Amino acid sequence: MSMEVRLLGPVEVTAHGKDLHLGGPRQSTVFAVLALNASRVVSVDQLIDTVWGEHPPATARAQIQICVSALRRILADSGTTDLIETRPAGYLLDVAEQDVDVHRFDALLAEARRLTGQGQDRAAAQEIRSALNLWRGPALMGLQSDAVQRQAYALEERRLEAQENLYTIMLGLGLHHQAVSDLHALVEAQPLRERAIGCLMVALYRCGQQAVALAVYRKARARFVDELGVEPGQDLKDLELAILNGAASLAVSATEGPLPAPPAPEHQATEGPGPTVPRQLPADLADFTGRQGLLHDITHHLTLPGDGRIPSSVRMVGITGMGGVGKSALAVRAAHQLAEAFQDGQLYLDFHDRPADSSPSWALEWLLRALGVPSGALPDSQAERVTLYRSRMAGKRILLLLDGVSDTATVRLLTPGSPTCVVVATSRQRLAGLSGLHGVEVDVLDEDESLALLCEIAGRDRVARELPAAIELVQICAGLPLALRIAGARIALRSHWRISRLVSRLQVEAARLDEFSHGGQELRSTIAMAYNGLGLEARHLFRLLSLIETRDFAGWTAAALLDTDCGTAEDLLDELVDAQLLSVLVSAQDAPARYRFHGLIRLYAKERLLETEALLQTRAALRRALGGWMHLAEEAHRAEYCGDYTILHGGAERWTLPANTVSELLARPSIWWESERTSLVAAVRQAHAEELDDLCWDLALTSVTLFESRGYYGDWLETATLALSATERAGNSKGQAAMHYTLGTLHMLQKRLDEAEKCFNRAHGLFEAIGERHGCMLVLRNVAFVDRVRGRRESAAERYQIARQGLHELGDKVGEAHVLSNLARMAMEDDRLDEAQSLLHAALALCEETGCLRVEAQVVYRLGELHLEREETGEASLAFRKTLRIVRSTQDQVGEAHALFGLGRAAEAGGRAVEAETAFTEALEAARLAHDGLMEAQALYWLGTCAQQQGDYQKAERHLRSAGLLFDEIGAQAWQQRAQHALVSVQALAGC
Repeated sequence: MSMEVRLLGPVEVTAHGKDLHLGGPRQSTVFAVLALNASRVVSVDQLIDTVWGEHPPATARAQIQICVSALRRILADSGTTDLIETRPAGYLLDVAEQDVDVHRFDALLAEARRLTGQGQDRAAAQEIRSALNLWRGPALMGLQSDAVQRQAYALEERRLEAQENLYTIMLGLGLHHQAVSDLHALVEAQPLRERAIGCLMVALYRCGQQAVALAVYRKARARFVDELGVEPGQDLKDLELAILNGAASLAVSATEGPLPAPPAPEHQATEGPGPTVPRQLPADLADFTGRQGLLHDITHHLTLPGDGRIPSSVRMVGITGMGGVGKSALAVRAAHQLAEAFQDGQLYLDFHDRPADSSPSWALEWLLRALGVPSGALPDSQAERVTLYRSRMAGKRILLLLDGVSDTATVRLLTPGSPTCVVVATSRQRLAGLSGLHGVEVDVLDEDESLALLCEIAGRDRVARELPAAIELVQICAGLPLALRIAGARIALRSHWRISRLVSRLQVEAARLDEFSHGGQELRSTIAMAYNGLGLEARHLFRLLSLIETRDFAGWTAAALLDTDCGTAEDLLDELVDAQLLSVLVSAQDAPARYRFHGLIRLYAKERLLETEALLQTRAALRRALGGWMHLAEEAHRAEYCGDYTILHGGAERWTLPANTVSELLARPSIWWESERTSLVAAVRQAHAEELDDLCWDLALTSVTLFESRGYYGDWLETATLALSATERAGNSKGQAAMHYTLGTLHMLQKRLDEAEKCFNRAHGLFEAIGERHGCMLVLRNVAFVDRVRGRRESAAERYQIARQGLHELGDKVGEAHVLSNLARMAMEDDRLDEAQSLLHAALALCEETGCLRVEAQVVYRLGELHLEREETGEASLAFRKTLRIVRSTQDQVGEAHALFGLGRAAEAGGRAVEAETAFTEALEAARLAHDGLMEAQALYWLGTCAQQQGDYQKAERHLRSAGLLFDEIGAQAWQQRAQHALVSVQALAGC
């Protein structure tokens, strides 16, 4: 199936083998409701009620439309289009019921009922098992809507009923031995379900455990009386009496016998004289969760080949990861799974409480004793002990688990010489330099695995009752198993505690690590072990890194914090990575490596910072890092625009990187912008918090180079708003003017023209008051655009001419080229095509002179439009293809959508319908990626036109209806009316 929707657990969607991220809880909720009603219309009112309940906001209907548009974009990005259809009454998810696990679950249960009616009980049981195997956790996990939770409760009830039906059938088939353990678990989880209790009593009785069966009844009766104040039902009372009397009706009456029991494991070691076979593995964790891929990797590497051949060397696995990530638990689980294959024993050594520099002699003594060497026979020298140890291990199938080793030398010393043995070592340090070692890196758990682990420790029912708080707790723990175990144990121990109470305590960041302590387990001391093993300079960097609040960071950031060269900083970063205090993120685009803190480790670093570093030094370090981002953003803008064109700067201090480092980082400016996107936003936030107003507005304005081309309008709005606040607080007139200008530009692009004009008026007044002529000209350029859109053509032309002259005098050649392109557009609209061509050639000459590809693409695109006006479709296609080459080289997603749209227009005008449809489809996908709503709607409109020309009126109606809705959402009324007229025309043709 091309799409699979899974609701029986966390909401998951897979399309063409790729997992989709549905966005935030609101979008996931809307999608879940549509999936629960697959192929049926869900009204907008029902969606509003599901998302907001009894008190929806006034904008609820518009927000539902936005959610649906976002979901359509996500589905389209995966190659799956037109799945969410707009109907007069609401929306419909056009997927087959067999593609949604809830509907497959119901279908399997229906088939089981049919088979039961025909007396095919074994086949029915298999159908029920298949249905139950679809469940991955509580239905619709993570969605907090009351309406959704009511659906989840109903699904859970159907699951429990299916389990009871399965066990009833199994008892009828005489499979009580196979059912009894599962029934124990079901009754433990659901102690008030009488049917399940009765099945368990019958299964126990038939297994020869009459007394236990009666004890189950007595325990159940006591719970009923204590908690509900009622006696069990008559059926359960009659069953107790039947068991007391050994009634013949309880005997197995099935004609078919039970399924064959699984073969018993072979005897693992011969008992008798001689030393005891060492079985030293610690107990496996009953609540071990996840890690199935890693377990398979480890066991596969350490398992002998199927033909029984012994390898030529010892097989070794080194498991590494940060403290508390679950290395030991994984190693022990893998060792237990492998134990049967190593019949001569399993040896275990725990290095966690040993000093890092302690001699390995104690380990050799321990191992030799375990192998049966008496104390009096132990050699004195380490070399002799190693020789004796390897002799004792020779030819035996023994698994050696070294837990918490601190260096490679210890592993090398204790590795046996015989290839019949295997070694599993865990360490916080990377175990480099060991020939043949298979490395396994353990990362944090994902959110679903974290929630599953919390359920195992704190109790599934308890987590289900407070699911939103449990999800928040999981997010605070950020997938670190030790943190989850401590939190879960504290909740389990205090039955009177609500999970939300612990979450509330953990919200206090300064005291958060204090809360992660329980029963001898402490997160702070676990992190401290790694920290204390660092050198002084690495500790200093570790503390300073807690200053920056970005999700991840590049190596140069460490150099800025330390005020040193990048080589020195990267060496210290490597030391932190080796100690598992930082993670390395490697980009798929050959960008430099980036680094990331785990949130709880960052808290520890901040604690050490506050205890150790002086405030003045830390503020200076942070300013250097922020100045580094400012310097690189400035250089990246210069690289894209070939100079300081169309930009304004303030006087904030930069932390300047060496030219060769800048060249390396900005070899492809678009990749640098994308990799630093979240860091730039975080840097603006921190500049605002630090009251660095000049740096704040300058960085916000310069980052528009990224936000505009990639459609990151949310980032644009947040950074500009923060910077406006900072400049207003500081009385920084130039900064205020710049931020009103950039906010006006954002409003202009999003077609909020009233807000745009207000911002431009404020910006122009402030720029004029301080004599900032460049700022005035940039504002005037955009005011002219608004005038043109609003039909004030004389005013627009006048302002464009003033801006052109001003930008020319100021030497802003790229800004001048942009204005010339817009004047050409106005000339084309007035059918002055020769004038338009002259203006565009002048603009193109300026772009070629400066080398600015970004604006050159816009000018060439406008030339393509000019050729279309002249019905020169071949020349238009060439211009649009050149535009497409340029924008793809600069990774300008918005430009790519426009170029593809132009190719579609040229093909359509030339009568090449199939080519036009392909181009418009690609433009639609690109527009959705760039969050360009107007271009998305226009692409849909022309796709509808193409479908109409090809006689596919159903497709044409669907595209035009979607286009009209989008035009209406963004307020493009002229286009909305155009789409509506086209829709009416298509409907009339379809009715003929």
